[in-house]
Amino acid sequence: MADGFTLADAPPAEAEPEPQSPEHVKATVARLAALSPVEYQAERKAAAQEAGIGLGALDEAVKAERARRRAAAVEADRSRPPPGPGEVRWPFGFLMRGDGLHADAGEQGLIWLAAPFVVLGEARDAAGEGWGLWLRWNDRDGRPHTWPLPARLLMVGPGEMEAELVDRGLRVSPDPAARLLLRRALGEVQAGSRVTLVSRAGWHGDAYVLPDGTVIGDAAEAVVMKAPPENGAQLVATAGTLEGWQEEVAKLAVGNHVAAFVISCAFAGPLLDPLGEPSGGFHLAGRSKVGKTLALRLGLSACGLPFKGGALRDWRSTGNALEGAAEESGDGLLGLDELHQADPREVAASAYMLANESGKGRLRRDATAQRRRTWRAFLLSTGELDLPAMVAKAGQKLPAGAEVRLPSIPVDSAGIWPALHGRASPEALMTDLHGALRRHHGTAIRAFLACLVAERRENPTGLADAADAMRARFAKLLPADADPQVRDVARRCALVALAGELARAWDILPWPKDEAVKAAEAMLQRWLGRRGGSASTEEAQHLAAVRLFLTEHGASRFVALHKLDGSWVETHPERPVVKRAGWRRRQKDGRDEYLIAPEVWRELCTEAGTDPAETARTLRAKGFLDIGDGKNLAQNVWLPGVGVKRCYAVKPDLLGAAKAENSP
Repeated sequence: MADGFTLADAPPAEAEPEPQSPEHVKATVARLAALSPVEYQAERKAAAQEAGIGLGALDEAVKAERARRRAAAVEADRSRPPPGPGEVRWPFGFLMRGDGLHADAGEQGLIWLAAPFVVLGEARDAAGEGWGLWLRWNDRDGRPHTWPLPARLLMVGPGEMEAELVDRGLRVSPDPAARLLLRRALGEVQAGSRVTLVSRAGWHGDAYVLPDGTVIGDAAEAVVMKAPPENGAQLVATAGTLEGWQEEVAKLAVGNHVAAFVISCAFAGPLLDPLGEPSGGFHLAGRSKVGKTLALRLGLSACGLPFKGGALRDWRSTGNALEGAAEESGDGLLGLDELHQADPREVAASAYMLANESGKGRLRRDATAQRRRTWRAFLLSTGELDLPAMVAKAGQKLPAGAEVRLPSIPVDSAGIWPALHGRASPEALMTDLHGALRRHHGTAIRAFLACLVAERRENPTGLADAADAMRARFAKLLPADADPQVRDVARRCALVALAGELARAWDILPWPKDEAVKAAEAMLQRWLGRRGGSASTEEAQHLAAVRLFLTEHGASRFVALHKLDGSWVETHPERPVVKRAGWRRRQKDGRDEYLIAPEVWRELCTEAGTDPAETARTLRAKGFLDIGDGKNLAQNVWLPGVGVKRCYAVKPDLLGAAKAENSP
């Protein structure tokens, strides 16, 4: 050719690969499928030549073999027995390394999904609902975080679950494909441990959960609070030492019955569930600046931070907020200050609600029922007014049940701080206590709960026997015919006394024996003195209504009568009685019997908020009413200038009984 090129100069044609046996090809493909992508590319051409097949055919064969192996591995992984306790098994293709969770993307290599975290177990509530994963990790500052990740977040819109994790300090890949892989990993991971989710503080089986999520005691499986309240840590915050609290706070309550009583109340809440007692509490009523709030803080200091922003709450709250506060205080002490700041129209309903251990039923937007809040709590309240007076400001009358659920104990400065412990005045003692409360708080309840958990587990009958003995001791303080309402309050005082004595026996309260008992007995007597005896609240109200009317109007609105020659005559006919309510007949002992006209009887009962007929029946039952003939509670009497008239004849003993009944 012109350029001198000939066929002899051309390179020899590449020889066609010689076909190999199927077994040889299969072995070659199997070997190649086990190589990494880089290794496979290095051997691909030579292997195709050696196996006697084309490159395209080899690629397809290797790809199919890898898919087969992956499917077999996935099936084998799924058919393995469930993981045991403490074991975590990631789905095939995912692995947790030192730098976090990765997904094996085949030829693309490993894809980083998230910073390292630990799956502590699968979580659900006691009813087997609300499933999720209990996770733990450290944020970039080294702070530990735990969170029960709800499984439902894996099924909602992209980004919601990841945002929750990122918000809690866990780094997550922003790549959309990586986030989908993270969801898949979390949806398929298996954990051998189980965790019980709870929604409130308090007892859950044999374990006690504090508002910050701390668990004291051992349950059948781990217990985790689903969503601790935002202020949970402050509710049970600790400062100083138990020894410091004992020396600077608790010791100063010795000899001061109100202070010893409220401190004992701090330990009564955890006893409600073990002893089967209902919620309830006490209200400290007295004028301002006598130390009521400080006394309340003494009790709260056993549990946590005893100031605003911590365990000290206000009555000035909505019903919904009070429900939340009660639930957060589950099986513990709920302290409410400043009753006068509450809406008088809501006080009675709030007292009932707190004692009834259940909030209002509410609906979601889709008209399905929300979870009703429930709790058990011991309530301590303070205010310048007692509950009946507060409710009366709204023109209402406090039901007897509400007053028994939160009975009012009158307090004054001398009554709260009679023992000054070397201080010059109650004010000096209160100043020292204020400083001590900031230095030491929150340690006593944790020590008490640790002992109570052990006692409940090892000696439950002993705890019940001690409670029975204390109840019997307080029952002896009451007359045999004491009303059940009074017995309920005495039973609650016995609970407080038992709580204080247990704390003393467990070396938590540095008090002499029976200090808590004496304090509770003193508060019971104060309450009985205030209410006017051991009859029911309704009966006490009936007696008080008539007694108050006679005290206020007995001298001015009743015509005085005395006997002359066997007939009743006016003692002072020259003195006209304005707005006459009745007559008063002088007895031989110098006391007066009061004859009240029926229309006036109805008027005084209506103004006092009592039923006229029930009021008369109570006076008859107590021996204070001289009844008429037959079934008539009023009797026919002859009155000068009037003639025969039916009246309610109230015996002089009613006024004389007031002093006797108010004496402890």
